[in-house]
Amino acid sequence: MQKKYNRHGIIGSIVFHIIVLLLLIFFGLKTVPQQEEGILVNLGNVQTGLGEIEPPKSSAQPTPSQPQQTTPPPAPKEKSEPKAEESIKTQDYDEAPEIKSAEQKKKEEEDRLKKQKEEQERKIQEELDRKAKEEADRKAKEEAEAKRIAEAERLRKEEEARKEREEKQRIADDARNKVSGAFGKSNNNSSSEGDAGGSGNQGYVTGDPNSKNRTGSGLGNSGSGFDLTGRSLVGSLPQPSYSIQEEGIVVVQVTVDKYGKVVSAEFQLKGSTTQNSTLKKAAIEAAKKAKFNSDPNASAFQKGTITYHFVLN
Repeated sequence: MQKKYNRHGIIGSIVFHIIVLLLLIFFGLKTVPQQEEGILVNLGNVQTGLGEIEPPKSSAQPTPSQPQQTTPPPAPKEKSEPKAEESIKTQDYDEAPEIKSAEQKKKEEEDRLKKQKEEQERKIQEELDRKAKEEADRKAKEEAEAKRIAEAERLRKEEEARKEREEKQRIADDARNKVSGAFGKSNNNSSSEGDAGGSGNQGYVTGDPNSKNRTGSGLGNSGSGFDLTGRSLVGSLPQPSYSIQEEGIVVVQVTVDKYGKVVSAEFQLKGSTTQNSTLKKAAIEAAKKAKFNSDPNASAFQKGTITYHFVLN
């Protein structure tokens, strides 16, 4: 290892001296002045002369003891060499690290700014992704809630339709039972019913088969009646108000809740003998005012009829 360092030192010294020699050849020697430099002295042959007038030149005799004047060698040549060497050393060993350090700092600053920008972009993208996920979750929850509500509404309607069908079937079964009880009593071979002494079924075609009142219009003594199985009327049946001279029978189909309130009323063609708009409107308005007994065990909605018999005043 020591030999390797020695070899490198020798090679470095040789290269350095070659560079210095080339610089002296191309730059140093050209700057040396070509004329001699020194101080002019008076011509004479001794150092102890006296007087202001120069003696003739012929009388001047050189003496062997007189020391010969010599010009000093020029000094700038030797003085300029260390400066060139120092300048070369400064350029080779001092300026190079400064340039490299500046470039390295610039690159490090660029890398820092690039990483900072990438970090900011990453955070922005993460925030956008988070908001998009929250929006997607919110929409999914809203859709799920809407589906749940729609499903609940569908089940409710199906349940109401089922109860309505059951109620209609029950009413129809009750009507059939009443008819079969009126016209086909067990072990009864009679083909007529009534107290008028004739043949046939005494009464009115729109009457109640279980009613024992066989006179009048078939709607009872009051001229109006209702049919709502298992329910009774609270108070009297509201009477329609009309001012025209018309007569006829108007049947109104009513829907009653379990509390006995009429929630809807509409004209029913079956059983009606007139379609006069004034009579129909009067009958519907009167039917909506009817009140039946409350029955907690009854169906939520029960359908029946109220029949009005309009006569001339």
